[in-house]
Amino acid sequence: MPVSSPTRNVASETPAPRLSTLSQIQIASLWFALFTQWMTVVPVLVPAQVAEMLGSDAALKEGVAGSVIASGAFIAMVMAPLAGALSDRSSAKRGRRRPYLITGVFGISVALVWLGSFNGAGSVWLYTLAFLHLQFWWNWAAGPYAGLVPDVVPKHEANRASAWLNVMSVLGTIIGNVLLVALYSARHLYPTIAVFIAIMLLCLWLTLRGAREPTPSPPRERFELVAFIRSFYLDPRLHRNFYWVLVTRLFSNMGIWSIFTFMLYYLQDVIGIRHPTNILNGMLGAGVVLAIPASLLGARLADHLGVVTVVRLTSWILAAAAIGFVLLALHPNLLLVLAVGLVFCAAYGTYQAVDWALALQVLPDDASSGKDMGIWQVSMVLPQILGPAATGWMLSWVKAYAGAGPAYVVAFVVAAGWFVLAALLVSRIRIGSRQHVSTGLAKES
Repeated sequence: MPVSSPTRNVASETPAPRLSTLSQIQIASLWFALFTQWMTVVPVLVPAQVAEMLGSDAALKEGVAGSVIASGAFIAMVMAPLAGALSDRSSAKRGRRRPYLITGVFGISVALVWLGSFNGAGSVWLYTLAFLHLQFWWNWAAGPYAGLVPDVVPKHEANRASAWLNVMSVLGTIIGNVLLVALYSARHLYPTIAVFIAIMLLCLWLTLRGAREPTPSPPRERFELVAFIRSFYLDPRLHRNFYWVLVTRLFSNMGIWSIFTFMLYYLQDVIGIRHPTNILNGMLGAGVVLAIPASLLGARLADHLGVVTVVRLTSWILAAAAIGFVLLALHPNLLLVLAVGLVFCAAYGTYQAVDWALALQVLPDDASSGKDMGIWQVSMVLPQILGPAATGWMLSWVKAYAGAGPAYVVAFVVAAGWFVLAALLVSRIRIGSRQHVSTGLAKES
């Protein structure tokens, strides 16, 4: 998946009334729909479908699955900031983000139907094209949606919005995995796809009702391609903290996707589970249930210790969990794997809650919030290119020479290293008194 300015690109500026809890939930609803897909299609469906096409015992399944996911993530890395920047310039009467959300959701629906047509057979190349198509539309909607939050949420309520976005990402992950447990069949994906589409259409309607976009002003300058391209460059001297947020978020997500992408194969080839799909779904579902109270705890800790401190703490916990997976590759034990997995998911949920709040504090300018939040999204998407591809081929090569156990030891040690880097470098972020920010949810009545 996964959310401040001196000026706004609107016709008029009036003091914004406090948003109700219902409005906050409506605005965050589309994030719920996207996470039902992001945290099921990428870590579960794609590896499972690749294994069905190649054979569950195929030597290169990790490398192929990682490359498919990485190629889709490359599309996401380009499309999120591009679509966000285009929506910044939109002058649609009912809101500059609205046309992108609507066309994006309908494009996603078509793409999901295509992906569901691969029922255990077909060309891997054609399957990759279907996944690229899905990633295009995911990010055609997600880039502008990330810019929608600063547009419609008053500055003083950005932390409440951050909290609700995280809650929706957690709930979306839970519901997505529950749907897979209840409906998943390797050769009959259409029931699952149909429910995904229905949820997405409902959440789009809720978001459009709750997000009262200000009437945009016409662009003050004529569109010029060179100037548009140059606008993606942000001077590191002026936006040092924004860049450190990008770097540390990139490292954390390198660790996340180096583990999440291959948990299905880890359970099957290292722990010895013959049919790991339901086990993985159950672990992810239970883990994200824990992420809700963990997020509330993270909010309280952020009030007292600062957001940067909480990000650093959760990064260390994620590193420790990765080392736990390494030790269990040497001495497999399913119950201990599930326990470590729950810790990993809870820490990740806490990280997400404060991560979005941290980003909102260093966002350069709401006038270009779609572009800037799209760039912020790159730090989550780029690891989906590098992490799965590099880790996938590493696993395939080491497994060919030394077996599955040693291969996963090497891969997960590297993943732990990414979390350690994030924990060390996040301390470079300096946001002064604004560092001590509440996510707002814990105090909300």
